[in-house]
Amino acid sequence: MSERNKYIIYLDNVAPDDVGDAEGFRGVDIRWMVTDGTMGTNHSTLFRVIFPAGAYHGPHYHTNTDELLYTVRGKAIQWVNGVECEMIAGSAMYIPKNTIHWQVNISDEPMEVVGFYPDVKNYADSNQILKDVSEWEKYGFPIKLRK
Repeated sequence: MSERNKYIIYLDNVAPDDVGDAEGFRGVDIRWMVTDGTMGTNHSTLFRVIFPAGAYHGPHYHTNTDELLYTVRGKAIQWVNGVECEMIAGSAMYIPKNTIHWQVNISDEPMEVVGFYPDVKNYADSNQILKDVSEWEKYGFPIKLRK
C-alpha cells in the first residue's frame, strides 16, 4: 500500500458487497470503505449504503459494536428498539450494540447513508445477528415488503 493510499480511498475503487437475503438486505448497494482489508484499520469500519425505493435491511443487532448513521439524501424509516424514527438528509443516528433495529426506504427516491462501526475492523467482526424472518413482524417490520 502506497503512503497516500493508506490515508485515502475512493468510492469508485470499492466494489459493492454481495449482501442479500442471508444478511437481511434487499436491493442495496453497500460498500465497505474503511476496513482492515481496504485500509488496514484495526478498530473501526466506515461504509456507504444506497437503498433504492423499497429496499431494506431487516431486523438485526450487532453484539460487538455500536452503529452510527448519517443520512446523505433520501428518506427512510429506522426502527430502533421499538421506536420508529424518520431518517432524512442531514439526520444522524446512534444505535447501541445489542439493540434490535431495521431500516426501509419509504420514498420513491434512493436513500443514501454513511455508517460507522467504531469498535470493529470489518462488518464480520460486528457479529450481526439477523432475527428469523418469522419474527420480523413482532419487531414492527412491514412484512408485506419481505415478499
